[in-house]
Amino acid sequence: MAKPAFTNVLSTLATDPVRNFRFLVDFLPTADAATPVFQFDTKMGFTSVSGLTVSTEAIQYREGGYNTTVHQLPGQTSFSPITLSKGVMLGDSSQAAWMKRLFSVISSGAKAGIGADFRCDLDIRVLSHPNPAGLSGADATLAGVNSETPHVAIRFRVYNAWITNLSYSNLDAGGNSLMVEEMTLVHEGWDAKYATALTAAGTAAPF
Repeated sequence: MAKPAFTNVLSTLATDPVRNFRFLVDFLPTADAATPVFQFDTKMGFTSVSGLTVSTEAIQYREGGYNTTVHQLPGQTSFSPITLSKGVMLGDSSQAAWMKRLFSVISSGAKAGIGADFRCDLDIRVLSHPNPAGLSGADATLAGVNSETPHVAIRFRVYNAWITNLSYSNLDAGGNSLMVEEMTLVHEGWDAKYATALTAAGTAAPF
């Protein structure tokens, strides 16, 4: 008797959940700025990005004569601060320079110039894995993708962000770990766009 063949119809690249370990972070100029606040070094990407959370408060409202339940109305919406971590590299002082710029704006010295902006937008791109754009030859033609452009599964756009905290990992002469730099950004909201397919045309569109 032949052994029946079992096929998992859900085990395809198109139905796999998005992986969380392949991502890129870009710092963009705000709508009223010609250039980004700082050009961040891209030789070493961020290790982790956390805090992409949005919540809306509920306003409870009770109505006379309708005492069995309480009405729940939407109130103010708040976005959690975003924390980005990366290893410390020689010559890459962009995060510390961003914090110094904030000091120069609020102090009497104003070294950054009167009216200098300390805000910027962020693009956080979550890349597909395995990367469909990494295919070559006949496979790339069959999939209809550009082998030089990474496929973006989800794109987050963070608006009007600025640095509010900068911290470094503890120094330990007996340890065996990397020195990590961590910055926390506050912002005025984010939006997300999802890819519609694994082809180049289906990548998450820019905002």
